[in-house]
Amino acid sequence: MNPDHSRYADWDSAYVLGALSPGERREYEAHLETCETCRRSVAELAPMPGLLARLSADRAEGLLVEPVAEAPAPRPELLDAVRREGRRRNARRMRSRVMLAAAAAVVVLAAVIVPLTVLRPAATTQAVEFETMADVPVTATAVLTPAEWGTRIELDCTYDAASDAEAPEDGWPYALVVVDRDGVRTEVSSWRATPGATARLEAGTALSVDEIASLEIRGVASGDVLLRGAPGE
Repeated sequence: MNPDHSRYADWDSAYVLGALSPGERREYEAHLETCETCRRSVAELAPMPGLLARLSADRAEGLLVEPVAEAPAPRPELLDAVRREGRRRNARRMRSRVMLAAAAAVVVLAAVIVPLTVLRPAATTQAVEFETMADVPVTATAVLTPAEWGTRIELDCTYDAASDAEAPEDGWPYALVVVDRDGVRTEVSSWRATPGATARLEAGTALSVDEIASLEIRGVASGDVLLRGAPGE
């Protein structure tokens, strides 16, 4: 028998139940390498954790008050180990409940967010074709896109004439005007149109697409409406 056996003779159950501290566990495992008696004892106790898993902490406490008839009283260190194991098992069970509750909350949140995302209608654009209101070689199209803050306007305006003797060197100043349902006009952009060139610009208005009655392209100098277009027409 290993001469150190007497020191570790009562460590077998605590080792099997995981009740030793990390330092004690390392110390006992080093002893097991040289002590056949302790190794055999550990092998005999190996099924104990599985059996104890079926024993509630309350039942283990009850064994202290009402020992099983004709059975030897459990060793104190084993009962201590049972109590510790019960506390650890309860702590693990509580952590599992918290993790399951958190996971369930995430699933519920995802179940709410995903349908809302799916059901939210995608922003639909509307193309606007302009009608010529004056004798000018200009054509234009616009695309209206709903936004949270109103409507984004993308405009292409082409001055068709390859040359124009009357055109100023830096082009004609034009303005894009938004007209709401009440007839209120708001200038949202301006640019210079030169013969043979296409102006591409982006503008915005706080009005929703449904609140826009029409778009107008006006000559800045004269104020005349050169082209007009209305959403949905």
